[in-house]
Parts: sequence; structure tokens; C-alpha cells
Amino acid sequence: MRNIFRAIIALITLSCCTPKNGVESQARVKSIKNMISKDKEIPSISYREFLDKIYDFENDSAQKWTNKSGRPIVIDFYATWCAPCKKLTPSLEALAKEYPNVDFYKVDTQEEERLAIAFNIQSVPTLMFIPKEGEPYLSLGYISKGEIKQIIKELVKY
Repeated sequence: MRNIFRAIIALITLSCCTPKNGVESQARVKSIKNMISKDKEIPSISYREFLDKIYDFENDSAQKWTNKSGRPIVIDFYATWCAPCKKLTPSLEALAKEYPNVDFYKVDTQEEERLAIAFNIQSVPTLMFIPKEGEPYLSLGYISKGEIKQIIKELVKY
């Protein structure tokens, strides 16, 4: 009787844990891969976070750019539908790992319209490079990883 009970429990356990086809297990593997890759993504920054962490242009009566973070920053203004933006992402993620002393952020221009409007972002991708001190500058359109790396080297020199 005990052996029958154990066999029934074993069958129930196997039937619950084993997918009937490969689709379920593929979805599970894809979900795990997405969770792993999300840990490596460049974080998004909102309008409010930008004001808090980087530069509060709303309350700066002198209108003199001040980088609150004290670190060089690269911000990727992008759109989810933009093919060049998608092409740029792996390069930025690799550079974020290569330069841990530089802060990288991304801004979805459709979700964070106020931030895109504040900097007159009219095309994507647009990269904003913010030195520790001094004025930021923009790069419009797709640029190569090598070009971004050169600009980052200049940012780090400040």
C-alpha cells in the first residue's frame, strides 16, 4: 500500500513538473535569460530623478550647469520603435561595463516627454554627454562604439 502511495505521488510530481511539449520549457528558459540580461541593462532615468541626481534646471536661477553627481554621465535618449537606437544599445551596455566610473542612463522619449522637451530632443538616438564640470553636449543620430569611447575618454579627463 505504501509503495502504491509513493508511486502515485511520484507520478503526480513528474506530471506537474514536466512540460507536455517544449514550448513551456523554452518560455521558462527565455524568462530566466531575460531576468539575467535585465540585471546588466542601463537604468532608465525619469524627469524627477534627473532633477534630483544630475541637474535641477527648474530651480537654477543662475542657469549655470552643475553636475550634482560629480561623475561623468552618458544619457541615451531613445525610442522603442527606433532601429538605430536598438543597434546602439549593446555598445552602450558594453561601455557601461568598461567604464564603471561613468554613469549611464537611458530615457525613453515617449515615456519621458518632459525630459526630452527640456533638452529639445527632436531625433533619436541622441546621446547626451555630461562631464563632471562644464556644459553637456549632444550627439545626434547613431554613432559607433569607437566614437562613443573617444568621447567618454574626454569626459573622464575632466
